Amino acid sequence: MAMQLETSRLLIRDWQPESDAPDAIAIYGDPQVTQWIGDKSLDTTVEAVQARLQRYRDRAAAFPGLGCWAIVQQDSDTAIGTILLMPLPDRDNQPSGKVEIGWHLRPASWGHGYATEAARAILQLGFTTLDLPAIYAVTLPDNDRSLNVMRRLGMTDLGMSDDHYGGYHLRLFCRTRAV
Repeated sequence: MAMQLETSRLLIRDWQPESDAPDAIAIYGDPQVTQWIGDKSLDTTVEAVQARLQRYRDRAAAFPGLGCWAIVQQDSDTAIGTILLMPLPDRDNQPSGKVEIGWHLRPASWGHGYATEAARAILQLGFTTLDLPAIYAVTLPDNDRSLNVMRRLGMTDLGMSDDHYGGYHLRLFCRTRAV
């Protein structure tokens, strides 16, 4: 199922590896972004970024309704980031039974509320369309920007955990569906 979700300023859609590669280099070719991602490798070539975007599409295809999508700024038609709603891996990198929301944005798009806007739309999708009871988020403990987004989203801080992503020591947040 193709993703097409609009907010006031953003379009959330499937990544198109061929056409989105130039925009994605500004995200995944920047160490300010990749320092917060498990795969810290820099993708500075079109081929490397296309491969990353294809991996995102392939991984998401295994989980109907979930995905890893492009965040596109409507006024410029520029892909400025990624938003995901995917199974949260456990310490053995197997699905934990929890669903995770996450985001990666290019530094030029930080501080404009885009991550919060996109995440609110994806939380709404997760709770209403997919009927998820809870959605989790994890981040490195010193990623203040992501911590602030999680707080703005009304997520509850569950503290430090090493139960996910191969045992990394991460800050775990959760938001439950309103009843």
